[in-house]
Amino acid sequence: MMNLIQLVYVSRLAGDESVLQSIHSHAVRNNTAHIITGKLLYCSGRFLQVLEGEPAQVHRTFDLIKADPRHRDVTLLMEQTISERAYPHWNMGFRHVQQDDLDQYPAYKAYFQDDFAALKIQPLIALEIINNFV
Repeated sequence: MMNLIQLVYVSRLAGDESVLQSIHSHAVRNNTAHIITGKLLYCSGRFLQVLEGEPAQVHRTFDLIKADPRHRDVTLLMEQTISERAYPHWNMGFRHVQQDDLDQYPAYKAYFQDDFAALKIQPLIALEIINNFV
C-alpha cells in the first residue's frame, strides 16, 4: 500500500489576478510530473488548496509554494495520512470563486476574510468548501 498524505493550506495572492492562469498551469505541470492530485480555489485574493500524494513529493511541492513570490501568508491548515486519494483524477482542479458563487454559501464567506482565523480554528471545513466549489 502506498504511503499518502493530504495537505491543506491557504495563502494570499501577491500581485494581481493576471497570474492566476500561470499559477494553475504551473501546478498542473508540477503535479503531473510528481503524481500529486488536488484542488485549488481562488476567491477574493485568497487561495485554498488541497494536495495529495507521497509525503516527500507533497512536502516538496508545498515548499515550492511557500517560496513562490506570487503567494504570501502561506498557512498550513492541516496534514493527514490518507489511505486513498479523494481527488484521484485531478492533477489540479481549479475554480475561481466569484462573489455570486460565494453568495450561494453565505456560511463560507467568513473563511475568505481577514487572516484565515476561522479556517485555522476549523481546518476540516476547508475540505468541505473545496468540495462544494470545485
